[in-house]
Formats: sequence, structure tokens, C-alpha cells
Amino acid sequence: MRVWPIILDASPAYLGRGSRTPSLLTTAIGAELLGTLICRDVSRIAAHAPTIVAPAHAPAGYRASLAAICPPATIVLSSADLTAVLMGVEAADLLLFVDARYAAVDASAYQALVHEADDTPGLARHLIVHAGHLAGTRENVNLDGNGFVHSVHRYYRPTAWPFIAGVAASLVPSATGLLPLQGLPGSLQDLRQSLVAGGVPSRDIALAGGVFDFREEHGILAAMERAVPQAPGGGSDRPATTLVGSGQQIDATARLVGPVVVHADARVEAGATIVGPVVIGAGAVVSAGALVAHANVGAGAVVPPGAVVRDRVWTAASVDAGMAVAPEPRLNSFTERLARYNIDAADAEVTETVARPGGTVYPAVKRAVDLTVAALALVLLSPLLLVVAAIVWVDSKGNVFFRHTREGLGGRLFDCLKFRTMRPGTDALQRTLKQQDKLDGPHFKLDADPRITRMGHWLRASNLDELPQLFNVLTGDMSLVGPRPSPFRENQICVPWRAGRLSVRPGITGLWQVCRQDRAAGDFHQWIEYDLLYVQHLGLRLDLKLVAATVLTLGGKYPVPVSWLLRLPASRPVRLVPVASAEGPAPDAALSPAKRPAGSIQ
Repeated sequence: MRVWPIILDASPAYLGRGSRTPSLLTTAIGAELLGTLICRDVSRIAAHAPTIVAPAHAPAGYRASLAAICPPATIVLSSADLTAVLMGVEAADLLLFVDARYAAVDASAYQALVHEADDTPGLARHLIVHAGHLAGTRENVNLDGNGFVHSVHRYYRPTAWPFIAGVAASLVPSATGLLPLQGLPGSLQDLRQSLVAGGVPSRDIALAGGVFDFREEHGILAAMERAVPQAPGGGSDRPATTLVGSGQQIDATARLVGPVVVHADARVEAGATIVGPVVIGAGAVVSAGALVAHANVGAGAVVPPGAVVRDRVWTAASVDAGMAVAPEPRLNSFTERLARYNIDAADAEVTETVARPGGTVYPAVKRAVDLTVAALALVLLSPLLLVVAAIVWVDSKGNVFFRHTREGLGGRLFDCLKFRTMRPGTDALQRTLKQQDKLDGPHFKLDADPRITRMGHWLRASNLDELPQLFNVLTGDMSLVGPRPSPFRENQICVPWRAGRLSVRPGITGLWQVCRQDRAAGDFHQWIEYDLLYVQHLGLRLDLKLVAATVLTLGGKYPVPVSWLLRLPASRPVRLVPVASAEGPAPDAALSPAKRPAGSIQ
């Protein structure tokens, strides 16, 4: 089985239009060109030399420029040319399509895609890129026939996010009948749809570790921010300036501040100022008195005298288009926040990043206390745990433990453990019984729940059913103190509340558990208030108070005034500010579901 890599080049609109328009593969990201990086990545997993598919309306000299970047590659300009190259493909071979418009932050993602082919051959695999998001959420408002709001659906990363921006790579068995090609795919998303329409079994794999989206200008800038500081120094007497190749001319009066990469034969004239991170492409000219800041100047491009090029990609075609002086930055505040390394925090390692008194000391101390107390409690309570387990086993058939998927730190899913208090399988009846629910929020409770076993009522009343969560504390999914662990269904009601409570680990006990006062009437409003109060006032002292209050009130049977635990200002109402979660900054919104205009919004 051989892997035949096929790289789809592109020329996005921000690179300009004209005979000198560069392609993505000829764009310098740092000390190297994007084409060099991609060719090197695919060469590690494919024995066959790559084939590069030119973008539409490729300029003259395209073949020569790409041959210099990736000498072993075959350059094709049409589907007929590509079919001719792939005539040597055997039925057991794989075609690895890579779209230059999406670059994985972790290059090993392509290798993982190929390794998966060993498990189930004959299956097409697509490395998908999820669509962007604001604070990890999107809302769709559904209307009925009269134009009234019928329901609001909220989608969150990573629990329920079906939106796909594109496909970064596709691994397609040649036996699928893809050849001969009827035309070059405009994108791998089009290829994916055509394979599905043709009955080819496919599997989507989410791109882990983040992606640079080169369809937009900010994608190049984000990749540059990462690559330029990592460029190897050398060849320059200026701090943080890297010279690639030779022939550079940098005037003594030019100012280069911060990390700057200058490629071969580039020229920086008198009085020019360059504020990094900046890439100056091969043969580019930064004229006298020009200012270049946080920008990528393409090969052969000329920045006119006195021009200001800031927060953008500047190519030779920019001057052809009459853009003598770059406009003000076109990134609004929202786009600018997402431009910095377009990495999904949900796919990265999640840590507690909330700034609190004690800095990084408090999370470390809290984790140490959680481990120590949970381990000791499990040892000391082991006889009680065995007795309760025996009671559950004798009382009704089924597993002793009940596992339920909850959202933890950063929205990460985990199995929350409890002693089973209901008959097996009856938890699925909650949707049917929801009409009898008297609570005012997403949580559910009935005075006479028909699903609960005989001993289940006693276990719930004594809170003994919660003891297995000590194992969740040991594994790091939970803490002794924190917001109540909730499933995705409950967390989607209020966006800022979700962002705040998922910025810390959920706990066995917490502020809401010991201070709630409106149990009979339903206390969702207090649930929101107390969860966000806890997140705002994180500290070891508060945790110790909550543990003591839990013991003294027998698990929160008798409410404790918040004033006993927190010192709140009496002169003004408390302003509950949503904190930044591991998924991104929380929007500045009300703490209850906001009224929104009819229609689909995000």
C-alpha cells in the first residue's frame, strides 16, 4: 500500500489579482515557505513524490517557482494532467489530498490520518475543520407558522457542534473509483460530498490541536506570529532579526524592532521602520520612510515610500491594484480575538486558567487537598461503601453504580459516578415525566418519582448516593468543592453561567448546595447566582468554609446564609461577571436567557 500525496494550491482574494499574484504555497510564513513546510510534512508519510495542483488562472512561471520550492513534485494544471500522473496508482493505494488553505498546527495530524487506514481499509477519511465560534456557542431561533419563537437551540463546542468550515485533508482509497477525475475539486469539502453521494463510506475526523485558516488574511498573520519568533537566528547583527539566504540590503538608519525575518535579496531603505512579527519576502522592497508592523510582505512586493502596512498581507499585486497606502486594519475586535492561533481550546489540554488570589498556588493546593482528602475518605468510608453497595444490589436488579455523562472543566465530558437509586433504564423516562416537573430551571425533580427504588429514597435523602464521586475527585474530573456537575442539557440554558461554571472543576458540594433556600419553588435563579459567586470568590478559605457548612448542615439540608461564607458589599447589588472559560471569553450578557430577535442568529 502506497500513499500518493496531492496538494491543492490556492490563491485567496487577499493575495491580489494580476500576473504577479502569488499562491499560498509560495507565501513565506516565517523562515520557510508554506509549500516547503507542506511538502516536508507529507514526505514523511508518503514514499511517492507529491503532486501539486495549481490554482485557477495560475500565473506564468508557476511551474518554475513551485519546482524550486519542492523539486521532486509534479506540477499539474488540469484534471487531465492529474489523471495522467495517477495512472500508476494501484487498487490498494491511497490518495492523500491536502488543501493548502488549512494548515494543521500539529503536522502529525496528517500522519495520524494515514495510520488510521490500517484499521479499516476501503474507508475514505476526512480531516475536518470546525467553523469558528464566539465564546464557543451559536444560537438558532426556530419560529412557528405565525412568526412566534417556538424554541431556541444552542450549540456548544465541543459537545454539540455540527458546523464544518472545510476539510484540511482527505485520505481516499483509489479503489473507490475516483479515477479518472471528471474535474479538479474546488475544495476537499466538494470532494467529500461527491464521495458520499457516490456511496463511498466515509469517516470525519476532527482536526485536533488547531488549524490556521488561510482563506482569510488573519490566518497568515496568526501562522506568522507563531513561526517568526521560532525562526533560527543568524546572519544579522540586529537583535531578533533572522536573515534567510543572502543578498539582503538593510540601511543603517532603518529600525527593526522585535522578531523580523528577511528573505534573500530583500531591501529595507533609509528611515524605514519594521515592527515585528514581520516577514519580508525574497526580493521585496520596503521603501524609505515606510512603516511595516505585524505584516507579511510577499516576495517581490514593494512597499511605497512613506506607506503604512499594518496588520495585513502585502503582495506585489497590492500595488497593481492601486493600494499605494494600506488601509486601517480590517479586523474587527471579534475577528482579532480569534486570529491569534485559531486553536480550539477544547482540543488542547485544559487547565484552570482563572486568575485568582494566590495566582497558580491555589489550584495546586486545592488539587493536593482533593487527592489527600478523597483518598483518606475512601479508605475510612470503605466499610460504609460496601454496605451501601450491598443494599443497592439486594434492593433491585442492575449495576450497583450509575454512570451519567456530565460536563467538567472546559466542557470536557466525564462519567459522574453515583450509587444507583433508580430502576435500570428508567432514567430515559425523564423527558416523558418532564411535564410533571415543578422546578423553574433545567434540573428535574418529582416529589413522588416512580423511577426511584425503595432504598433509593433513603440514599438520596441522606446524600449517600453521592459518595462514589470521591473516585471522580481522584481522577481529576471533579473537586471536593465546586459547582454541581451537570449534563450538557442543563448547561445550555444560560451562556454566561455555563462559561463561568465550566471554568473550574465541578464539586461534590458547593455554594448552591448549602445556601439554596427556594427548593420547593424551584431555585434556578439562585443556582446561577451562587455558581457565579463561587467562581468570582475562589479561594482556599471559601472552600474550607463550604466543607464545614456541608458537614454541619448534613449535606445542605439546612440552608446557610451566603453572608456567613462571603463578605459581600451591602451598598450596591452584586454584579455577577461571567469569567473566561477554557473555550474562550464569555460574552457580556445577562445572567438569564436573553431576548433575541426572531430569525437565525449566532
